[in-house]
Amino acid sequence: MSKKNSSTLFHNKIAEKYESLYVDQFWQLYLEVTWHNLKKYLPKKKGAIILDAGGGTGFWSRKIAKMGFNLVCTDVAQKMLDVGVRLAKKEKISDRIEFKNVDIINMKCFKDNFFDMVIAEGDPVGYCGDYKRAIKELSRVVKRGSYVSISVDSFYSTIGKFLRRKDFKSLNRLIKTHISEFTGGKYPQYNFTVEELKKVFETNKMKVADIIGKPVFTKFIPREKVNKILREKNIFKKFLEIENKFNNEPSIVGLSGHIQITGKKI
Repeated sequence: MSKKNSSTLFHNKIAEKYESLYVDQFWQLYLEVTWHNLKKYLPKKKGAIILDAGGGTGFWSRKIAKMGFNLVCTDVAQKMLDVGVRLAKKEKISDRIEFKNVDIINMKCFKDNFFDMVIAEGDPVGYCGDYKRAIKELSRVVKRGSYVSISVDSFYSTIGKFLRRKDFKSLNRLIKTHISEFTGGKYPQYNFTVEELKKVFETNKMKVADIIGKPVFTKFIPREKVNKILREKNIFKKFLEIENKFNNEPSIVGLSGHIQITGKKI
């Protein structure tokens, strides 16, 4: 997260239960798709330092730390970080993760070309209030030749969401500004097209290595139904295989719920 506004207050409020909100079968599939893509770009050397920007409670920091890497997990919601500290201690990896209260659009506490990789999962770039500054900062702090990987909400998918709700007021605003109200109108979020993401990465000296949708096909199935389907024997694996096989197909990425882009700093 970024920007000390209502979004910060919201995440401080839900910090204790935050990770429990993403445990159903749909979100487990989403997380597996994310991990399948992320791990391809992890640094070769163990002990490398990775920034988990807007990392909240450190879900990805903990997962990556267990592979032998060192993490700096930042967020503007201090209570999210407090939970992260506790969970890292519980899993006995606190020596590998440093938690810092830092705004993703102003990371002056970090030197240029410092980190061996930068990730920003969970849409912090979309709701930080200034995505261009955020991506500029992410590019600044990563080493040349290293990767930046971020996840954002899809513009076209959000159009579908408002159509389902017959919420034409929000839809008109979205079409004009690419901004939607996240979590029941609590704070604004920017929604991206694939071309926008490519352009802002290239503007900030990053060559796009990969763009995937997550999930692509599964999002078209009602949530209650897909959770039931994914609990059936051997079905989860089959869904995961299909998602990972086709989720970088250019003609469908933009229709996915979220877009994950990875770029290499040049």
